[in-house]
Amino acid sequence: MANPLVPTLSGPNQLSMSTLLANPTRLNGMIAKLAAQQLVCDAFFRPAGTAVTGGQLLYDVLVNGGNFASRDVELRAPGAEYIITSGDAIRDQAVPKDWGAKVQILDEERTRLDPTVLANRLIQLANSISRKIDQLAIAAVDAALSKYSIVGVPGHDWSSLVTVGPLDDITPNADRPTADISNASLLARVEDTGIAEPDTIVLHPGQLQSLRQGYGSELPNVLAGVGIQNVRTSLQVPNGTAYVVTAGAAGVMGFEATPYGQTSGQNGLATEVIPDRERRSIWIQSYAVPVFATVVPGAIRKITGLAGA
Repeated sequence: MANPLVPTLSGPNQLSMSTLLANPTRLNGMIAKLAAQQLVCDAFFRPAGTAVTGGQLLYDVLVNGGNFASRDVELRAPGAEYIITSGDAIRDQAVPKDWGAKVQILDEERTRLDPTVLANRLIQLANSISRKIDQLAIAAVDAALSKYSIVGVPGHDWSSLVTVGPLDDITPNADRPTADISNASLLARVEDTGIAEPDTIVLHPGQLQSLRQGYGSELPNVLAGVGIQNVRTSLQVPNGTAYVVTAGAAGVMGFEATPYGQTSGQNGLATEVIPDRERRSIWIQSYAVPVFATVVPGAIRKITGLAGA
């Protein structure tokens, strides 16, 4: 597969590294695309509708017991008014923080090095950005689970799963990964916050390997049997841990408008190409100012202890 940072277009559309570096908008799109291919934060958070302003994001938290109005709806008689009802809201706030990095490319490198060498630096930059965003997202999830006392699931050692062999050696149903996942889904469902049944699991690659080894080609059907349609892996998830969630239902992810003074266009990742003629070089600077609001922490259930002792 051709490197997307050095497209191989024919005819008048031929794009060189120099042309790419001269077009920060296209460069930003490519770095963002590379980063997005690895992100798992969207399993927890959906995009906020607008840019974050005012230095913080205020939001209401929906938890069990506070997800219904204080008075139930009542039957209305002809000519009468409907009852007045209300509910208590838990308000929280999230503060955006600025994360980014830059890489230097010398004139001599642009002249003498193969374009893929320069492209690798941009790939490294994109990888670092995606890793940091996922780290922040998972940290926000864990903080909300702790703050609002969302009960998790003590799981079993998935690496010891046995599904084929003598009956005495096969792992009992109650000790299998499917039991851990279904228990997590049940806890999320009985939270009764109006969120659909969990359909996504986010886990360390080691746990996916255990599932594949234990269930083989039957794995998709096995997971579907406990409601899981999407499997997402990330090295930012601690080994031995998994999160069961309804995709995008737990909260919102927003970004402060960047660069400064921008009034239109896409908020999120920003990339700037900064000439440094004193050193005969350019700097490629990418940054984002994300914020994560866990609006429905009960939509997430954390399973631990999956890697054994």
